[in-house]
Amino acid sequence: SMDFFSGTCQLHSLWPLFAPLLAAIAFSAVGVVMAAADEVQIKRDPCDEQMAPEIAKLQQYLIVGFFTDYREHAWRYLTFNETSYAFLWLNSIAFANLDFLREACPEAAQLALLIRAEERLPAREAELPLLEYAALADVVSPMSKPDWPLALGMERLKGLIAELLVPEEYSVDMVMPYCNEPLDALLSQRTGYGDTWLSARVPLKHVNLLLYRLKVCIPEGFDPSSNSLESLPPEARSAAVHFRSVEIITVSARPEAWEASRYLMHIATRYDRLADFTLFLHPDVLEHVNPRTLRNVLQSLRAGSFRKSGHPVSFGGGTGGSWFEFLSLSHNYITRPSRAKQPSSNCTEVELAFPQLQRSLFEQEDVSQPEGVPDFGFYCCSQFMVHSSRIHRRPRDWYQRVASSTPWEHCATSYMELLWHGIFNDGELNEKKRQERTDLPLFLRVDNFVERTADGLV
Repeated sequence: SMDFFSGTCQLHSLWPLFAPLLAAIAFSAVGVVMAAADEVQIKRDPCDEQMAPEIAKLQQYLIVGFFTDYREHAWRYLTFNETSYAFLWLNSIAFANLDFLREACPEAAQLALLIRAEERLPAREAELPLLEYAALADVVSPMSKPDWPLALGMERLKGLIAELLVPEEYSVDMVMPYCNEPLDALLSQRTGYGDTWLSARVPLKHVNLLLYRLKVCIPEGFDPSSNSLESLPPEARSAAVHFRSVEIITVSARPEAWEASRYLMHIATRYDRLADFTLFLHPDVLEHVNPRTLRNVLQSLRAGSFRKSGHPVSFGGGTGGSWFEFLSLSHNYITRPSRAKQPSSNCTEVELAFPQLQRSLFEQEDVSQPEGVPDFGFYCCSQFMVHSSRIHRRPRDWYQRVASSTPWEHCATSYMELLWHGIFNDGELNEKKRQERTDLPLFLRVDNFVERTADGLV
């Protein structure tokens, strides 16, 4: 860790990620109030007097001071629901250093705890930050610090509590293309990392697992039509028993078709009995999805608060509405579809190139389809969740046609990574980053807000 704060307190070691981000965005145009500090006089917060004169490399990226900048970005978040990258970083640093904040700037500690409570509320895990907030009530009252958005933060939290007071009940399916993968990473709080990554395990008891298993992967001696867990590897069985139910569907398909045909097969065959929410994931899901993101989504579904945890127009400036109907879950954001513009050598002579696949999917859409391959961003790797109402925007025979008539192989499946969000968004291509969507709940924006961006080769 680094001596960013004065005294004996130290900032947690977020700097390796912090520096390149802030260098790139320079606090970004989103924080226009802060960026205009030369023209608009921003009142320096007295808490900044508690900071070391030069807080190492962080200093060059602060406009006024750590606490002043945090205060101003928090005003903008709580007023307009905008999660600028600067706000997300400053809030992460503040919460990671609560002990120092309690001593040096109790109002900043209260703010960090209010925001943390808002983040954890959809998972029904807001009690601890609220208890810590209450413990500071005798030290700071919101009215005594009008420069800090404490009263606004509390009113916002009360509004969300009222919205989530009555839980809903959702049915949840998890669909996986499967062979013989272990699946036991879903049971770990480390989830592939050296240290414990999750405060609690990914909740699975409310989820129905459907494994679309290739026939060639079934061990000898087992009936392909059997739904027995005994045919699964031991590690997979140990994970499967934690689900609400498990169904193994044998599929006679080429391995090269991978997930695309099996995702579509599930929709077409279950069209009239889809779960409220269906997660389409790979067996190695935690290589593509931040484990905290997966846990938070499943926990809020279990708590019955997921659908109502977004932000309507009247609450925080979001767009509300149908935000919950489609959600990409991957942590890896691709800035442009280079694999479609310049296919790799093993995809130059395939039967179905990207433009042909795109036209076959969207030829009847109302949106204009430009010539060639347009530029657009998207989350990679075909890991997403869809509500049944969004799936039902298209008729069953559309999914049947695409599943059965498309020559699925490695390249076509890879191209589908670019197109899933368009399928569930009426043909519109260009997926915004989660951090830039004001309609999403905070818990979907605080993790991986520096997603790796790449051109994305096949």
